[in-house]
Amino acid sequence: MDVREERGGEAMLPGDDRSRMFVFEHKLFSVDGGYFAIQKSTGEAAFHVPLGELKGAIPLSTLRYEFRLQENSVDGRLLDVVEKSLRYVKEIRPYDSIPHELLDGRASWSVEERHRQIARNRMSLHLVSWMSGGEASVSDTAKLAQIAEDQQTKQRVQEAFTRMAEKLGLGKDRRQDVVDMIESIARELSYIEALRERFGRVRYVSSQLNVLGNLYRRDTGIRNDIFRMQVLIKPPVTNFDTMFGQVDAQTGEVLSVVKNLQAQIRFIRNTRDELHHRLMLWDDIIVQWDAATVERSAEIEILLKETYRFLARHFSQASEWPLTNR
Repeated sequence: MDVREERGGEAMLPGDDRSRMFVFEHKLFSVDGGYFAIQKSTGEAAFHVPLGELKGAIPLSTLRYEFRLQENSVDGRLLDVVEKSLRYVKEIRPYDSIPHELLDGRASWSVEERHRQIARNRMSLHLVSWMSGGEASVSDTAKLAQIAEDQQTKQRVQEAFTRMAEKLGLGKDRRQDVVDMIESIARELSYIEALRERFGRVRYVSSQLNVLGNLYRRDTGIRNDIFRMQVLIKPPVTNFDTMFGQVDAQTGEVLSVVKNLQAQIRFIRNTRDELHHRLMLWDDIIVQWDAATVERSAEIEILLKETYRFLARHFSQASEWPLTNR
């Protein structure tokens, strides 16, 4: 299996269907209920196996050593792919398909039609701004939809397709080529919009800490813990904001985007994958906050303790993630 590092449209694993699935040879991987996942306590990839009513987790480094899985063996190479794949999915079971992110650059998860429409609306606004020579940024999706549905906006977008075809040297008869390119960018950006929506739930947690800080202002112990959580949550929220801002800024220059289509798609996909990886970490805590009633109660105090542990474990100053697009 020849695992290459290229991404963004080039297959990483050439060959037959078997090379696109986690087909292991060692009998260990045929244990019922076995799966790969990241250990929450260590952050390492491990093979989780049932042990009666309990579950054991064997780090991949231990697997390689104890079962003599050579680096160049089929299983040894597949374990390398498992480690890469756990950036995109939470669990991998033998005979699962290898994530699309590693095979051809596409996402392994899906978006809804509203995310596609938001991305189209945003591209429409960029086209109109390009036509007028100005800049426009609308964060509110309802306002964005209202602008995009305006008949004058639609007319200007159609004019922009023709003018851009001429600007690119294609000629106005090939305006459909521009339409197709803009649609391909919108399709990629729909994943960014879905992630932006998920990030809204992280913002919700942050805002509710502010609310609870007021509710518990007379309880010194809890209020101090909330203050520490507010400090801990600020850097990851800022980093998310920065990453979304980078995508918006780079794709807002619509003519440059079309001129450098493949490079822009790679940039969007790399950012998409990094955002998705970081947001997966928040999924469990977000679910708990979504189900919580934000008021003084024993239940909310338990959730605050759990949130404090989560933030301290992942976002203390020593473990703060750098802002990178991989």
